[in-house]
Amino acid sequence: MDKKLTSQNIDSLYYGSIILGSGGGGKPDTLLRVLKSSVSKNNKISLIPITEVPDDSTVAAVGIIGSPELLNEDIPTGDEGIRALRLLEQILEKKIDFLVSPEGAGVNMLYPLLVAMKTGIPIIDGDGMGRAFPELQMTTFHIYGEISGAPMVLCNSRGDEKIFYSKDNFLLEIDTRQALNEYGGAGYFAGFAMTGREAKAAIVPETISFCEKLGTIFTKTSSYQEILKDIINVTKNSIYGSAIELFIGFVEGMGNVQTFKWQTITLRGTREYKQEEFKILIQNENLFAYRNNKVAAMVPDLIYLLDYQSGLPLNNNNLAPGMEVAVFGIPAPTLLKTKKALNVVGPQCFNYKSGYQPLERIHFSYYF
Repeated sequence: MDKKLTSQNIDSLYYGSIILGSGGGGKPDTLLRVLKSSVSKNNKISLIPITEVPDDSTVAAVGIIGSPELLNEDIPTGDEGIRALRLLEQILEKKIDFLVSPEGAGVNMLYPLLVAMKTGIPIIDGDGMGRAFPELQMTTFHIYGEISGAPMVLCNSRGDEKIFYSKDNFLLEIDTRQALNEYGGAGYFAGFAMTGREAKAAIVPETISFCEKLGTIFTKTSSYQEILKDIINVTKNSIYGSAIELFIGFVEGMGNVQTFKWQTITLRGTREYKQEEFKILIQNENLFAYRNNKVAAMVPDLIYLLDYQSGLPLNNNNLAPGMEVAVFGIPAPTLLKTKKALNVVGPQCFNYKSGYQPLERIHFSYYF
């Protein structure tokens, strides 16, 4: 049976989407307000388990691509994605039966829900990444289903439309990014059309319901220790793995690494971490973490931050020097940790020379 998502779930999804964004994924604040203003008693979203999607049905992804920060200047309504979706249906000459999020984090956790609500098309409880990643080929659609994003329709709020037919997802990523330069840096797309049978092999399951459970922790007033306990409980009973506290400290600085694409966050330890240093390397998302120059976590495992005082999740755009933050790691779903997946989303895909070390190995005594 499908689950109906209503306005009561939106705050939870918002907080959970920040965590799954691993510091990136765009600030979903704007979409939170849009969703809240759009949802009423008669505007519910049907959330469908992947196991209940018929094999012969048609599934498509809808979402936002580019720089989500630009959404504050041009607030989305959901109509952009609907326009892309309807044009995709014309190209495919078939109706889209189910929607799926390409990226279960940040703005791409909330925007597909807005489109689902406005169209009445059910949305699958799952997504194509299980977290946030920066590129189209970094999806389980590509990794496991070998499903092309094309035909893909890219729209903007001004009514412009582009259609891409490149079946190579790496080329599709390049082509869409070039088009975004004409669109002002952000756009709305529909693509990755697949059958229900293909979707069952290519989707990270239950990520929307997991996101909601995770986010519910932050909708009630709790102490940091209670939040820590709840996060561990929710994550260990999921397709991810038990969260681990990695560090607590003040944001000492944020900067760039010369000659590389990396940005850095440097923390100076507080509480039980006094006299210690923690660094996070970023390319859109938090990808690598070091405690006293020793590896503490790495992609595809999730690295995210909480405001220690309020206990609320933080996007990297919310950070400022002097803030006291807690750093957590969450083991990625198994689908992201296979050799096949690591060839597309592992450390080497971000120009990191060493191989993947899972959180469970780095922190063996904690997990075992």
